[in-house]
Amino acid sequence: MESPVSLVDRISATEAAEHTQQGSAVVVDMRPQVVRHQGSLPGAVVVEPADLTAAFTPTSPRRVACIHDLNIEIAIVSVQAQARRIAEQIAALGYTNVRYVDGGFPAFRSALLAG
Repeated sequence: MESPVSLVDRISATEAAEHTQQGSAVVVDMRPQVVRHQGSLPGAVVVEPADLTAAFTPTSPRRVACIHDLNIEIAIVSVQAQARRIAEQIAALGYTNVRYVDGGFPAFRSALLAG
């Protein structure tokens, strides 16, 4: 049985940090609240995983306001085991440029501090 083709790609933490600092990407912190005690990500939009559909459905009144375009680059930071699945769920809602940060929170935070 073939694996389904993924709708999303991974992005390195360094690339994600650069794209965010250039204003060409929105970083979305989708770590559950119980995991966010590790620290915050400056400039990231925080969305609870349970709120994914409401936050990303284009017609939702609870949609993330700064994600106003289906083609905007969205970089997902989440628990490693869930990152790809979360990114794929967002892409399935019509977004065309969704990626998940390879290495998750620790890698992205290090890339921000290095930049």
